[in-house]
Amino acid sequence: MKKIKYYIIWGLFMLSLAGLCFFIITSFFSCNGRQNIVETAKPIFVKAHKSKLENFVFLIKETHVICIPDFEQSCIEETKVVPTASASGVVLSSSSSHVFILTANHFCETNDIEKIMGEVKIRAFIGKSSRLTSIVTYSAGSDICLLSGLKFKDENFKNTIVAKEMPSIGEDLINVAAPDGMASPSTRLMFTGKFSGCEAQDCVFTIPATFGSSGSAIYNEKGELISLLVAAAVNFENVSMGPHVTNLNVFIETVEELVDIY
Repeated sequence: MKKIKYYIIWGLFMLSLAGLCFFIITSFFSCNGRQNIVETAKPIFVKAHKSKLENFVFLIKETHVICIPDFEQSCIEETKVVPTASASGVVLSSSSSHVFILTANHFCETNDIEKIMGEVKIRAFIGKSSRLTSIVTYSAGSDICLLSGLKFKDENFKNTIVAKEMPSIGEDLINVAAPDGMASPSTRLMFTGKFSGCEAQDCVFTIPATFGSSGSAIYNEKGELISLLVAAAVNFENVSMGPHVTNLNVFIETVEELVDIY
């Protein structure tokens, strides 16, 4: 009887432990968590990289559905906001009234399905505030997009310093991103990796990446922006790619001819 009682108690304990583990896993990695901002993740903050963390931007593409078809393919008179994708970005600079955000152009592009659904807008979450943005300009070849949004009175951003050249192969890199939409005002996911060189204007990094990492900033050891993460190797998430810093500088110079971004 003692052995049976012991097994019963042990079994109940293991069931309780399994239930707790299931609750933790589903709380952080459920399908809903991929669409919404994660509120419960433990904050990650490194004092030495304060400006990088404060300049991080979490982006959501919203499709404002104008026509919702019923079974007879007629429109129900209802407007609904549907989040269709998420990405990362970085505050490049700000003026007295606006903030300018760099991200990946493939995120800014509107696909055919989104066009059919309705009007597409991009919402930027910076710290505790969010705002709708508009596309200033883009480079499809370099996969770079510049967004602008209103700057609020209590906001103060340091301009992001862009490097003049790529680092040496093997140099340490820092990336701030929101993979799978994991971001909140109290959370910043920072990743480290190595610079692995460039083939023409496409550069390679050993930085983990997945959906939602697109457009995230990559910094060298000095804290200078060297690239944006725009692609990841298929079936190997610790290899990612981005444009050469020369392309980034040329893009910014072109923007400065059109808009006063500083």
